[in-house]
Amino acid sequence: MPRVAAINQDRGITPDRNKGAAVHLVAMRHAFARLDCDVVAFDEPDDAALVSALSQASAQQPFDLVYERYALGKATGARFAKDSDIPFVLEINSPLAYEQQRFRHDAETPAQRGADSFLFKQADCVVAVSNAVADYANYRGARPDAVMVCPNGVDVQRFNLQVSGDAVRREYIPDGAFVIGFHGRLRPWHGFEQLVLTVSNLLLRELPVHLLVVGEGDFDSLAELPDEHFTRVEWQPHGRVPEFVAAFDALPLTYQPDAPFYFSPLKLMEAMACGAVPIVPDLGDLPHSIDHGKTGFVYRAGDSGALEELLATLVVNDDKRQAVGRRAGEFAMAHSWDSIAASVLQRVSNGRQTRSRGSAQR
Repeated sequence: MPRVAAINQDRGITPDRNKGAAVHLVAMRHAFARLDCDVVAFDEPDDAALVSALSQASAQQPFDLVYERYALGKATGARFAKDSDIPFVLEINSPLAYEQQRFRHDAETPAQRGADSFLFKQADCVVAVSNAVADYANYRGARPDAVMVCPNGVDVQRFNLQVSGDAVRREYIPDGAFVIGFHGRLRPWHGFEQLVLTVSNLLLRELPVHLLVVGEGDFDSLAELPDEHFTRVEWQPHGRVPEFVAAFDALPLTYQPDAPFYFSPLKLMEAMACGAVPIVPDLGDLPHSIDHGKTGFVYRAGDSGALEELLATLVVNDDKRQAVGRRAGEFAMAHSWDSIAASVLQRVSNGRQTRSRGSAQR
């Protein structure tokens, strides 16, 4: 049974937080555990405290692998792996140096840059959620052959085609309405105003649509819709999210064309797993997540007219909606967190075998 040190040094992400990053953090740990790994979690932003905790745990029983979620300027896990002569896997979900500069207007410090340089060069495997994030990893010093692109997965035990949204529909949705969904924490780049405009235009065409919003944010633009055509539900514990998502007929993503797109939205695979039809803009890796016309639809980013027509087609053709939703669900089943964890373990195992052969030849 491989023993895995699962490290997270990001102060803003802890397992008990109601946010997507925390869901991802816990999901990967559970996935490794289901694959018969002995997972020891370390959520410790302080370097000295982390060194002490790792040393104590390793003294009881040595680790076979360090799996760390990228935190800017934090290389304690990488140093521990090097000193222990065990593989080091770095999971990277966003270009943190870029985000720190753009959103907090803080340039990275020389110490952060130096730590990142060691961190990325030391990684035996870098798990990047998108090709844009993989490019960032290469720029920060990762070996190109060490980088693998793995879009975010889904918990197929919670999100699947067997989950029923009937109770949510009975409580919140008018009979016969086509449910357009949004779930998550509202961010400026989500382009929520475009989604509201699209719903408004569909209502002008007298189509029976209803916008169901489940999440956290101001959602001020909802005021532009008639009250009877939208429902706003506050942020839900992750365990309750599936029954809401299962009530969606479609999940349109309205990320704007001027947004630097490097995300792998958790909400996309969750909705697909429950049979909601995904409609995504042609940004980043999103078009590669969809087989257009079979498991969802792709439209030109920012083109509200194209998005409106795709939704209108689904509203009036329920057989098509059901067929595409079913295929979307089947696709999502093959993209579980467990499958990502298994790929990581296989990559590490292959790397060990390669190193062993190289040593024998020398």
